[in-house]
Amino acid sequence: MSMKSFPRRVLFLKVHKYFVNQLKNRSDSILRLWMDHCEYILSQRIRRGQQMLSLYTKICGDEELRELLSRLRRHVQRHAKSLMMGAVGFTFNWNEERITLESVREHFEAIDFVEELKNITLICKKCSKRRVIDKKIDGIEYCACGESVRTSSEDWEPYLERQNMIIWRKAQICGKYIYKVYGEYPDVSAEDFLHVQTDLEYRREWDSTAIALEMIDTDATPGSNSHVIYWEMLWPKLFANRDYVYNRRTFVDRKRQVIVIANRSTQHPKCPIKAANQRVSDYWSYMVIKSNKSFGRPGLRFVLTYFDDPGIVIPPTVTSWVAKKQMPDFLNRLYDATLKYAQKRRDEEVEAINRMYSYEKLRDPGYEYPPDPEVKETGKDDDTPSSPSSSSSGGQGRSILEDLNDEEEEQESEPKSKSWWRYFHPYYYFA
Repeated sequence: MSMKSFPRRVLFLKVHKYFVNQLKNRSDSILRLWMDHCEYILSQRIRRGQQMLSLYTKICGDEELRELLSRLRRHVQRHAKSLMMGAVGFTFNWNEERITLESVREHFEAIDFVEELKNITLICKKCSKRRVIDKKIDGIEYCACGESVRTSSEDWEPYLERQNMIIWRKAQICGKYIYKVYGEYPDVSAEDFLHVQTDLEYRREWDSTAIALEMIDTDATPGSNSHVIYWEMLWPKLFANRDYVYNRRTFVDRKRQVIVIANRSTQHPKCPIKAANQRVSDYWSYMVIKSNKSFGRPGLRFVLTYFDDPGIVIPPTVTSWVAKKQMPDFLNRLYDATLKYAQKRRDEEVEAINRMYSYEKLRDPGYEYPPDPEVKETGKDDDTPSSPSSSSSGGQGRSILEDLNDEEEEQESEPKSKSWWRYFHPYYYFA
C-alpha cells in the first residue's frame, strides 16, 4: 500500500464510522422515513389498481370483466395454502421459546456461589474482616488493613453495597456488564416475595416506572408456569422509553426450598416494535429465592443475576450513576411492597376468621327460640323444692336457657285465660 492511499483509507474509515454512528443514533427517524416511503408506494399501487380497473371497465363488457375477476379469484385460491403457511411462520412457538429446566439448573446453586464469592472478594486474609466496597454500612465491622479488593472467581468485582444488599458486576466484550445482586430480608416470606414479583396488576401499583405491564400469552402446557409479558419502562426525558417482550417461567424446588424466576427476551406477533420506544432485544435475568425455614415463614435470601442492552451508547459515568441509583431504589420499593402485601394478607385472614366466628355464633346461638315449655309430670306437687343449682343465691352460674325455662314456668302458673302464650303451647288444642 502506497503512502498516498493510506490517508484516503483512514479518511474512508472515519467517514464510514461517522455514518454508522449517525445511523445508530437516528434509527427512530430513519425507521419513520422508511415507513412513510412504504406508505407512499402502497398508496401509488392502490391508485394504479383503481385506474386499471376503471380502464378495463370502460373497454371490456360485463362478461369479460366477470371472467377476469373469476380468474383472479382462482389464482388467489390456488396460492392460498402457501400464504397460510407463511402466516403460520409468524405465530409464537412455545416448544421452541419455552425456558427449559436445563438452562436454569445451574442457578439453583446461586446462593452457595454467592457465599463463596463473598469469602473470595470481600473477606480480608489478614484480619478476616469485611472490606469496604463503596461506603461503610452501620452494624458491620470493616477491615482496616488497607488491602485492595480482589477480583477473582470468574472476574466478578464488588460494585455496590447497601443495607442488606451487595452487588457485583462482570464486564462483557460488548462493553456492558452483567450484574449480580445478593440480599437478605429476615421479615419477608418467600411466598409473599414471589407473589409481589409475579402479580402484574399489583406491580403497576407500587412500581411507578412501569408505564405498561401486561400478559400477552400463556403456555397451555399443564404445569409449565410460562408466560409472555410486555413491559414498557419509563426513562428520563432526554431518552426514549424502553420496552421489553420477554418470556417468564417459574420453577419451585420444595426439597431445597428454592424458587427460580427466569426471564428471557423474545419476539411475539402481538407486540410489534413501536416507533416511539426503544425495544430491548437482548435481556435476561434469573431471580433465585431461598427461604431460611419454609416458603410461608419469614426469612429469605435472594440472588438476582441480570443483563440488558438498552441499545444506546451511554458514557460509563452515566451508566454507573444509573446502576447505583436505580437498582437499590427498585429493590427498596419491592421490599416495601412485599411488607404491605403481607400485612394486607394477614388483615384479610383475621377478618375472614372473625367473619366465620360471627357466622358460627349466629348460626348456632346455643338455644332454641322460642323455647318449648316444660311439661310437668303427673303425680308431683307444685311445692316440690327446686334443685340446688336453681336455688343458688343471686342466680349466679345460670345459663340463658335456664332463665328462659323459669320464665316459661312462671307464665304457665298463671290462668290460661290471662296469657296469650297458651296459643303457642303444643298441648293446648288437645288438652
